[in-house]
Amino acid sequence: MRYNATKLFYQPHGEPCLRAALVLTDQEHAKLMAAQKIIRDGLRSGLAAVSEFITSEEARRLGVPESARRLGFAPKFRTQGSMAYGTLNRPAKAGQQIDLDDGMYVPMSMVQGVGPGIASDALFNICERILAIVCRQNAWNLDTSKSICIRVELDAGSHIDMNIYAVPDVQLSLVERSMNVAFAQDSRSEPVRLDPDEIYVAHRETGWEQSDPLELEDWYVAAAHRHSGWTDLRRITRYLKAWRDQRWDACSLSSIVLMVCAVEALDEANTPPIKGRDDDGLLVVARALPGKIAGRIGNPVVDDKSLNDHWTLSDRNAFELGARALRDELDNSLNNESSCGGVVARIRKLFGARVPDNAALVTPIAVMSQIRDTPAQRTASPKVGSQTSG
Repeated sequence: MRYNATKLFYQPHGEPCLRAALVLTDQEHAKLMAAQKIIRDGLRSGLAAVSEFITSEEARRLGVPESARRLGFAPKFRTQGSMAYGTLNRPAKAGQQIDLDDGMYVPMSMVQGVGPGIASDALFNICERILAIVCRQNAWNLDTSKSICIRVELDAGSHIDMNIYAVPDVQLSLVERSMNVAFAQDSRSEPVRLDPDEIYVAHRETGWEQSDPLELEDWYVAAAHRHSGWTDLRRITRYLKAWRDQRWDACSLSSIVLMVCAVEALDEANTPPIKGRDDDGLLVVARALPGKIAGRIGNPVVDDKSLNDHWTLSDRNAFELGARALRDELDNSLNNESSCGGVVARIRKLFGARVPDNAALVTPIAVMSQIRDTPAQRTASPKVGSQTSG
C-alpha cells in the first residue's frame, strides 16, 4: 500500500506536525532577539570607545592604528546563517543548542595592500574584552575557542556566534540596507549587494580572508525560488536537519552540507516532487543523499572547495549509513507499509516524538499516477558564483 504522509510533516496554521515542532516558540525567539540586541549594543558602544579596552602599547603591538584606537569604530550588523535562510530549528535533544549566526561589519579605515590594515587578532581581542563585560552583566558564557567567530552561550540550549567582517568605509552603509531589503515583503525591492572582492572575514589563525556571507544566501534563495512551484526547499532542509539532530547528539554533518545535498537532489531529479507533498519532496532528496554523502560535496559558490573534506573515514561511513537508513525507512513507509499506523511508526523512528503520533494524518493512495517509484538520476547541477562564502 502507498501513502500520503505529508500532514505528518507540514500542516498550515500551526496545526500539529513536524514542521510546527521545529519552529522556535515566541519566547525562544524573543529571547534570542533580545540577546542579539544586547550584544550588538555592547559592541557598538565598546567599539565607539576602543581606547577604553586597549592601551597605546597594546595597539602598537597588535597593529591597531592610533587614530582607530582614539576614534573607535562604527560597526554595522547583519543576521546570517539559518536564521537568515529561514531554516533555524529547535534542538531535538538536551545538549544541542539553537544557533543564531550574526555578522558584525567594521570599516577598514586604513587599507594596506589588498587587505584591511587592522590585524584580525586585534579585533578579536578588543571585541572579546567588550563581550566579556556584556557576558558578566547577563550571566552568559564567552567562548573564544572558535577560529572565525566569538560565541556567546546564553544558556544550555542556545548561543549566538558573532563573525567579524571588514569592508571599505564607503560600502559600510550598504550592510544594513541589504538586510532591510532581504526582509522586505515587497518583491519589487532592488537587491543591495556589496562587492564580494572587498569583504574580509577575521580568522584567528590566518588573518583576513576574502569572504562574502551573502553569496551562499543568494544561492540558496535562488534555489528555493527555482523549486517553489512544486516543493518548499526551506521545509525540506529543516526536515533533514531534524533527522540529523535526532540521529546524532552532535556531529560534523553540517547544515550547509545538507542544504547543498537537498538543492542538488532536487535539481537532478528526473521529475519534480508532487506539488504539495512534503513527504514526496523529502523522499526525492533522501534517495539521493547516500550517494552524495559518499562523494565529494563541493561548495556551490567557491570553486574547487569541498565542504566535507574534513570528515574522517569513520564520519563518512556513519553519515552514509544514516542516510541509507533515512532513504529506506522513508521509502518503505510511503510505499510498502500495511497500515497508516505503521507509516507513523516508521517516520517517528526517523524524526522522533516531534512527529505527531496520529494515524489520521496519513492517507492511503490508490491512484497509481501519484506514486513515485523511479529514483533520481544525476545530471548537471547549476553552479553560482566564484567567491568565498560566509
